Amino acid sequence: MTTDSIPDRPDVEVQVRRDEGLNRARNAGVANASHDVVLILDDDLIFETAWFDRVVDRVAAEPRTVVTVRGTGILPQVSWPEGFTPGMGRVMGFRKEAWQDTGGFPVPCSHGGDTDFLMSAFEAGYTVVGIDHEFEHRDNDEDHYSLLDNLRWLAMLLRRHPRLVAPRLPAILAEKLR
Repeated sequence: MTTDSIPDRPDVEVQVRRDEGLNRARNAGVANASHDVVLILDDDLIFETAWFDRVVDRVAAEPRTVVTVRGTGILPQVSWPEGFTPGMGRVMGFRKEAWQDTGGFPVPCSHGGDTDFLMSAFEAGYTVVGIDHEFEHRDNDEDHYSLLDNLRWLAMLLRRHPRLVAPRLPAILAEKLR
């Protein structure tokens, strides 16, 4: 997130990571966080303080919950199990313990580490909920992944999370190949 979009709160610690690779940066940021509540927000987001506070308060109040942005994920809205909402790393909030319980974000991983983390959290007994996104983007850049990138990502998810992915693979493939 941009440092000028951070609410002016004395209890908020901000880390801007530029480690080698997105998931290495995420893991380093969480590992070095001095607070138990962690929010990972993309650096191109602009949001209101009230929205930020609601996300922090929700994670603080619900220790076995991981929040993610609803409606902007790269997984299609197929029939997912109760307690799992697909989303993406643009916005994620969780307790540091959830990161520890899941082993963090997979390294190396070209993309989809956020999805892997959300699935790992669900499999570790956390509820993964979608939240409304109340933010704007500073830029209009969109992530574009090739068919090969998407197939590698799906193969990784299938290998690491067969119970979640295998029954939904035809629907996921149909969506990705459109």
